[in-house]
Amino acid sequence: VLQRLAADMAGQKPAFVLGTGDYIDGARDEQTVRRQWLGFFEGIAPLQTFGRVPVALAPGNHDILGSRTYESIFVGYFGGPYYSFNRGAYHIILLDSEVPGESGRIAGRQLQWLKADLASHRQALLTFVAVHEPLFPVDGHRGESLDQHPKERDALHQLFMEEGVDCVFSGHEHLFHRQQIGGIDYVINGGAGGSLYVKPDQGGFHHYVLVKVTEAQYKLQVRKL
Repeated sequence: VLQRLAADMAGQKPAFVLGTGDYIDGARDEQTVRRQWLGFFEGIAPLQTFGRVPVALAPGNHDILGSRTYESIFVGYFGGPYYSFNRGAYHIILLDSEVPGESGRIAGRQLQWLKADLASHRQALLTFVAVHEPLFPVDGHRGESLDQHPKERDALHQLFMEEGVDCVFSGHEHLFHRQQIGGIDYVINGGAGGSLYVKPDQGGFHHYVLVKVTEAQYKLQVRKL
């Protein structure tokens, strides 16, 4: 599934690709984890068919499993685990909902960094965020996402509204869902290969989301397998 989606992505010739976590199943021994990462690299190889495509990935719970060792492996491969970058007049933020000891929340030094980052990029025409655990889950991970700490989740949402975040992408739930809360698009796009949570008419299909940006507007196109 991942190879077929990656090949379709390549045909779109994207400026870059964002990931919302859980690229591997995870395991309790490091050798197996590294072997799974090699499988992931093979899976996304078709993405580079027509030239170099940068990839920016937010970590998922299966990637980290609450382990500093696995976190360091992830950072060694991809950098981060949280950071931001600009693409022209647009600002992109990747957050880490899986910090060992702080999973299920954006807190501590990461939260302080996020506040400063948003404040220093208020001039961006559009701001996008990628984070594994959704703020507002809709199916199998209600109470097991950023909503497990409601006051902190609400404060994060308020921060997004105040600082002009336009769209937040997340994974964790293996489905597609889009809702607008407080003027922010919250998109769950967790359908890139894992077993699906719901029926197709409820968003249970393998897919990725193509974002087309023009000036201060964007359109989301769901690309089904």
